[in-house]
Amino acid sequence: MREPSSVLGRSRASRELASRRPRRGTAATAVATGFVHNGITPATDTVQWTLQRLWAPGGLAAALEEVTSRVQRSVLPSLTGTALAAIVHQWLVAAPARSVAVLGGRQVRDALVAGFEQRVDSLRRMDDVLGGEDVHGLAVSELRVIVRLLRTGAYSQDHHARLHAVAAELARLAGWAAFDSGRHQVAQQYWVVALRAAHEAGQPAIGANILRCMAEQAVRFGDPADAVTLLQAARAGAADALTATEKAIIAGSLAVAHAQLGDTHSVHAEVTEALAQIERADPAMDPEYVYWCSRSVIEYYAGKALLCAGDIAAAVGYLSRSVDQLDAAAYPRELVHHSVWLGVAKVDAGDVEQAVSLGYQAVKLATRVSSENARVDVLTLCGAIEMAGHPDAAALADHARAALRAGTAAGVKP
Repeated sequence: MREPSSVLGRSRASRELASRRPRRGTAATAVATGFVHNGITPATDTVQWTLQRLWAPGGLAAALEEVTSRVQRSVLPSLTGTALAAIVHQWLVAAPARSVAVLGGRQVRDALVAGFEQRVDSLRRMDDVLGGEDVHGLAVSELRVIVRLLRTGAYSQDHHARLHAVAAELARLAGWAAFDSGRHQVAQQYWVVALRAAHEAGQPAIGANILRCMAEQAVRFGDPADAVTLLQAARAGAADALTATEKAIIAGSLAVAHAQLGDTHSVHAEVTEALAQIERADPAMDPEYVYWCSRSVIEYYAGKALLCAGDIAAAVGYLSRSVDQLDAAAYPRELVHHSVWLGVAKVDAGDVEQAVSLGYQAVKLATRVSSENARVDVLTLCGAIEMAGHPDAAALADHARAALRAGTAAGVKP
């Protein structure tokens, strides 16, 4: 479940396309795509909890009830700049959560908690194959059950922490699925609650991964400075808890954010760090939620960052390897993003014919997953090819729009 990557960086082709990017908070894919998002329309009343209350006594419970309510209420305003910095600061300075045992209510036993932990992992992998539009509701339904157990169950201190860790991961996944399906403010709402739940669980590494998700969204919507703030906080706030794989992911994500800011020195430093950390990685030491990260993923980050930094030859090499090494059956949505970035790199390198071929491959993959981000990226590659003046650009764009609309209308078949 890694990020549905933006093609709106600093490469020659993507700079020209930047004005077409979807705006943060929109529910549509993009006006030019012709898609209408299937999201719900929130009610007009105000959110019953606030960011200030979230970290106060009782605030987390209220927030969890709110985000799992069957009555959809207004979402938080888009969080950028100072508002995001305040969230990060609160996470960094909050006192460690107290261990709590709840003695009244139905007994929550270890087998039940372990079962929920396993179900979260199944949902993560389901998201990889199906896409966020199909998984969001499932994640929220699971989270609703956890919230009820926390409210009515009897559990030990250990189970208190583990249930909140499950709640944090389910809220993160619900946010990720909302992000992937175009509901960007909804995604942020789940993520800030997930961050608070991770703190309650005493799991700074889970919190760092949530900040990483928020940073991926910021990069996609042209807020790389916010992404750097989020990722640096993730690195600092969970430094002692991160495995080499997690450190590689954060470094790779930072490289991409720095590239959009034009900081080439930091790009090269973070690419070097990411590659070094993935060489040290021991999968046996990794938490379940980073199962998806491999050498191919880190090369993908490196390729994106170097492309945006202007090193086209190096970018093509990294991105080519990332496409070749990724398991298409397990990660079809991610292969869309890898292929699209390689296609943009090929356009910048002057090999537009190969970019067209990659475009057709990406269209085929994108019709198999319920992912608005994948659809947007495919159409953006079509735009880059069109601007390069290739004679087959119009045919590719027409094919992409028709295939993606048909896939959306008929329902995606994995």
